[in-house]
Amino acid sequence: MEVEKFVSQCPYPMLRIGKDGKVIYSNRAAELFLHEWGIKIGEKVPSSIGNTVKRVIFRVNPETIEMKFRKKVYLVSFHPLEGEDQVNAYGFDITSQKKLKEKLRIKERQSDALHKIGRMALRCESLQAFMDESVKLVARTLGVEYSKIMELCPDGNFLLRASEGWEPEFVGKVIVSGSKEYQAGYTIYLKVAVIVRDFKKEKRFSASPFLKEHDIASGISVTIGKIEKPFGVLSAHSKRPKRFTVDDTFFLNSVAVLISEVIERRHAEEELRQYKEQLEELVKQRTSELIRINERLTEEIAGRKQVEKALQNNVYFLETFLDAIPSPVFYRNLEGIYQGCNERFAQEMLGLPKEKVIGHSMFEFRKQFSDKTIEVSTYYDRILLEEGKSIPHEVKIICAINGKERIFLAHKATYSSVSGEIIGIVGVMLDITELKKAEQALLKTEEIRKKEIHHRIKNNLQVISSLLSLQAEHFSDREVRESFHDSQNRVISMSLIHEELYKTGETGNFETFDFKPYLQKLANELFSSYVVGDQDIHLELDLESVFLGMDTGIPLGIIINELVSNSLKHAFPNGKGEIQIKLHRIGSGKIEDEDRGTDRREPPEYLLVVSDNGIGLPDEIDFRHTTSLGLQLVNLLVEQIEGSIELIKGAGTEFRIKFRENACEA
Repeated sequence: MEVEKFVSQCPYPMLRIGKDGKVIYSNRAAELFLHEWGIKIGEKVPSSIGNTVKRVIFRVNPETIEMKFRKKVYLVSFHPLEGEDQVNAYGFDITSQKKLKEKLRIKERQSDALHKIGRMALRCESLQAFMDESVKLVARTLGVEYSKIMELCPDGNFLLRASEGWEPEFVGKVIVSGSKEYQAGYTIYLKVAVIVRDFKKEKRFSASPFLKEHDIASGISVTIGKIEKPFGVLSAHSKRPKRFTVDDTFFLNSVAVLISEVIERRHAEEELRQYKEQLEELVKQRTSELIRINERLTEEIAGRKQVEKALQNNVYFLETFLDAIPSPVFYRNLEGIYQGCNERFAQEMLGLPKEKVIGHSMFEFRKQFSDKTIEVSTYYDRILLEEGKSIPHEVKIICAINGKERIFLAHKATYSSVSGEIIGIVGVMLDITELKKAEQALLKTEEIRKKEIHHRIKNNLQVISSLLSLQAEHFSDREVRESFHDSQNRVISMSLIHEELYKTGETGNFETFDFKPYLQKLANELFSSYVVGDQDIHLELDLESVFLGMDTGIPLGIIINELVSNSLKHAFPNGKGEIQIKLHRIGSGKIEDEDRGTDRREPPEYLLVVSDNGIGLPDEIDFRHTTSLGLQLVNLLVEQIEGSIELIKGAGTEFRIKFRENACEA
C-alpha cells in the first residue's frame, strides 16, 4: 500500500502499458499524457508509442524518447517488466535543460559570429565590404530577416550604408529621418540599445515609413562609435514579433564596437597615408636642398682654394664657411651691429642681401624681427655677457623667404679679440619647427590615448549599468531589484569619475580631478534615483574644491554613494528631511621634525561629513560589525584609503571621515 501511495503521489509521470498498447495504470502526474493523447486508462496509446512498447518488450531493452506537452519537454523512458508483456514508462521534465542547451547554442553562434567579424576586420581591404559582410552575419546570427547600418549625416538624418534583406539598390541612396520619433533617432538620443518587441504596441516612438513599407514587427538597434560623436546605428529587424535577449543586446553592441574600431582604424590609416605622402615629399625636398647645398659647398671650396692661393683672404674664407652651414648664422659686436652673417640668415630671415645686413644694428630690422623676438634676444645676450652662461633659447621669426612663422633654437657664444677681450656675440639658429610639430603630435597622441582609455572605461561602465538595469527587470523580488539598483549606482559613481577625468584631460591633466563637481553630480544622480513622488527630502552641500587622484576618488565616491543611499532609503519614513554633505581641508600638511629642527611636508588632511536629520541608526546596530553590505563596503573602503571613520548619533545620523591625499588642492 505504501508503494502504491508513493507511486500515485510521485511528481514524475509513471505509466504501465501492455503489449496491446492499452494503458494499464497511470499515476496522477501522468494524467497530463493521457489528456494530451485523448485517452483513458484501458484505452490504447497513439500508434507511435504503441510501436515503441512492442519494440521494448520484444528486445527486452529499455528505450527513451522525447515528448512535448503544453510547452514542456519530457524525456520518457520505457522499461520492460521481466516475465510480463508490459512496460513501465517514466517521464522526466527536461524543459529547463533544453532551454539551457538552446541558450548555449545561441551564445556559441554569437561568439563564432564575433570571431568571424573580428577576422574580417583584419582581412577586408574595403570598409564597405566589411560592413556588407557584418550585416549578413548579424541577420543570420540573430535569426532575423533584416539587418542594416545607417550612417548619421551632418544634417541629422541617416544614410543607409549596408543592408541585409533590404533591396540592394537602397544602399547609399535611402535617407531615413533622424528624428527621435523614429527608432534610429531615438537610439542616438537614448545612447543605449533600443528593443522593440512589437511596433504595434510601441509607445516611445513610431516605425519609420521605411520600416512600415516592409511590415516590420520587431527590432533592436545600437549606436556605432563614440557616444558624443556617433558614426551611426546598427539594427536588426524581423517581420514577426521577436523577444530580443540581453545576450542579443550584448552581441549587437559587440558588433557595433568592432565596426566602430574598423572605421576609426580606416580613418587613421588614411591620415597616416596622407602624412606618409607629405613626409616623402618633405624628404624629396630636403634631398634636393642637400644636393644644392652640396653643389654650393663644392663651389665654395673651389673658390676658397683659389682665394687662399691668390690672396689668403681669411675674411672671404669665413664668409664661404658660414654660407655652407645649412642654418642661419650671424655675428655682431657688443652694440648689436652685425659684423657678418651667412646667406641663409640674410635671405631667409631678412629677405636682404648680406651687404644690406652687415654694418646695421638688429634694432633696425623691426619689420622682420618682432619686439618680442628682440626682447628675448637681448635678455639672453645680457645673461651671456654678465654671467658667461650660454643658454639656448627659442625664438619665433616670420621668415622673409616664404612669409611663414618658423621656430628657431638660438645657440650663442662670445668671441674675443687677439688680446682676449670679448668683442661680440656669434649665434647659430637651428630650425626646429618640424621637431616641435612632431613633439606636439606625440603629446597629442598621448593625450588622446589617455582620454580614450577614460572614455572607454566610462562607456564600458555605462554599458554595465544598462545591463544591470535590463537584468533587474527580469526579477520581481523587491530585494533583488534593490540590490541591482544599488550595484548600478556604484557603477555610476565610478563612471562619473572617469567622466571627470575625461573632461579634466582636455586641459592636459589626466591624473587628478576636481572632486567638488563630481560630488555634486553624484548627489544629483542619487536623488534622481531614490527621491520620487511627493517626498520632501533636501540636499545641502558645503564643499571645497579638492583635486583627488583615482586611488582616493573612486573609493570616496562609493563611500558617499553608500551613505547617501542609506539615508535616502531608511532615514525618512515620512518622506521629509535633509541630507548634508561637507568636505573641507582641516590640516596644512606641515609637521615639525624635532630631530632635524626643520619642518617637513605631509599630504593635506581632509574631513568628509555625511549626515541626515532622519530617525537615526538603531542603538543595537554596530556599524563596524554589521550584516549590511553597504556599511561593510564603507568600512573596507575607508581602510583602503588609510582613513578613519566615526559615527555620531543624535538627532539623525552623522558619519565623519578623515583622510589624506597626495594630489594638490585647487
